[in-house]
Amino acid sequence: MSFLSLCNNCLLFTRQFSLVSCCVGTGSSAADEQMASMAEPKDPSDPMLREWTKYKQNPILRPPPPVLIRDFRDPTTAWKGPDGVWRLAVGSKIGRAGVALLYKSKDLYNWEYQGEHHLLHAVAGTGMWECVDFYPVGPLGEPAPDISAHGPGVKHVMKVSLDDERHDWYALGHYDTDKDIFVPDNPLIDVGIGLRYNYGKFYASKSFIDPVKQRRIIWGFVNESDPEVYDVAKGWNTVMVSISNTDEISMHWSFFICQVKLLLYAATT
Repeated sequence: MSFLSLCNNCLLFTRQFSLVSCCVGTGSSAADEQMASMAEPKDPSDPMLREWTKYKQNPILRPPPPVLIRDFRDPTTAWKGPDGVWRLAVGSKIGRAGVALLYKSKDLYNWEYQGEHHLLHAVAGTGMWECVDFYPVGPLGEPAPDISAHGPGVKHVMKVSLDDERHDWYALGHYDTDKDIFVPDNPLIDVGIGLRYNYGKFYASKSFIDPVKQRRIIWGFVNESDPEVYDVAKGWNTVMVSISNTDEISMHWSFFICQVKLLLYAATT
């Protein structure tokens, strides 16, 4: 289980800072089957959410046919459609097409797969999609919109991490709420064949809303080339970078270290 998958999926807050949901992350069974499981805060009033309780009926999502058991991971933050039903997407591939599998739920516990012919999005030839991120963006200078925002004046970003070549790609478009699909503004620069978040080492990013400054923050891995023995000796591995947009369209970078012990904990629990 990746540290990012464990900690960075589907933690939902309203503008009033009240906890709406839970944390959903990717894990693997003894048979190496990837699946999504859920945890809920033990004490929702704790602002740091330091203790979590695993949902007794985990896993909540498993790979649907024809998806292979190792090609199913990294659920998006859930959003609510105009019908009041929750949606989320999971990264995968079908053949050589990268896909975002679409799920719906009325209660955030029981999810229904919408089927191979009703995907949120797919791009032929792009291979496995990891860390899918799907979120709305509004006019420059305005507060970042709520995850469920849609309609006139709202664009959507579809971002994926391509497992084959380890870069983060995105496309700008709109969310067709009638068909439940992402429609890129320009198919020639669709996900995986057009724009990248960063043209250096930056991978497996996710994003979330900062409710205080009303902005969206993107964070991801900046991996290193040190051999594993050096990582163990120095006590840490991999730098993480967070990016937040501002009214000046500049990038704010902050760094922190992922300790090896945290990565090992996430991989074994």
